[in-house]
Amino acid sequence: MPDGTLPDTALHPILAKRGRLQLSFARAPDGRSFLDRQFSSYPFHLCRPFYLDDGPTHGMASIYTQSCSGGLYSLDRLETEIDVGPGAQAQVTSQASTIIHRATYGGSEQRCEIAASAGALVEYLPEASILFPGARLKSSTTLRIHPTASAILFDSFLAHDPAGGGEVFDLFENELLVLAPGDKPLAIDRFRLAGPEFAKRQIGRMGAYTCHGSVIVIAPDIDMEHCLESARAAVQSDEGCAIGLSKLPLVNGYSARILARDAVPLRRATLALWHLARTAITGHPPKQRRK
Repeated sequence: MPDGTLPDTALHPILAKRGRLQLSFARAPDGRSFLDRQFSSYPFHLCRPFYLDDGPTHGMASIYTQSCSGGLYSLDRLETEIDVGPGAQAQVTSQASTIIHRATYGGSEQRCEIAASAGALVEYLPEASILFPGARLKSSTTLRIHPTASAILFDSFLAHDPAGGGEVFDLFENELLVLAPGDKPLAIDRFRLAGPEFAKRQIGRMGAYTCHGSVIVIAPDIDMEHCLESARAAVQSDEGCAIGLSKLPLVNGYSARILARDAVPLRRATLALWHLARTAITGHPPKQRRK
């Protein structure tokens, strides 16, 4: 597939797998957020929501999405829809990283659509995608956010050859969109990275780093300059990462881009930024999560 397009799954209907996950969160009269609607098809699996925090987010519903599969295989298409209603608080994360396998018959796709209503707080914090040799992945995350809602988003990937031979993925296309009501763009982050280019370790691309992460924080009611200063101070001394943070021009928020030498400093940096952002938004730090 030299043109970078993904093939029609109708060519291999037995191999193609389409999965769909739909989550809708609402706020109860007592302030607790709950799942008022859910749907999942293979390979998605859900357990009940957890309530893990104290303070202002004691009613936040935390969902760990799980997979009955061993990752994304050739021609897989996975779609996730998350709707966080007025005043609701929801955190959605994955139980582990997602392995993207070799694109034997064509690439795979994953798409996530998130809607944050008035006064809502949504955290979408999936673990990294792991691109195996020959993998081809097209990934898209879209957040539609009300002017009074807050959000924290993670997006990350790393390349890995389990055979240790240095073979790399084929192609990775990634898109992260933040839209205001009426689909007015507030932030757009797109990149397309070919495995052979990644393997050159060129300066201006990823250099010697093997992992890439993005964090977006949006919060209408906080001092974003102070939040940025705190975030920079928290991560600048991490020798395993190169991190850049920038204030978003069209909304009260910031974007962080992380290059890391391996998955450990990548996770350390993203969790540090999440901890600081949650504290800034709610006035109370989150409790440590288990995976």
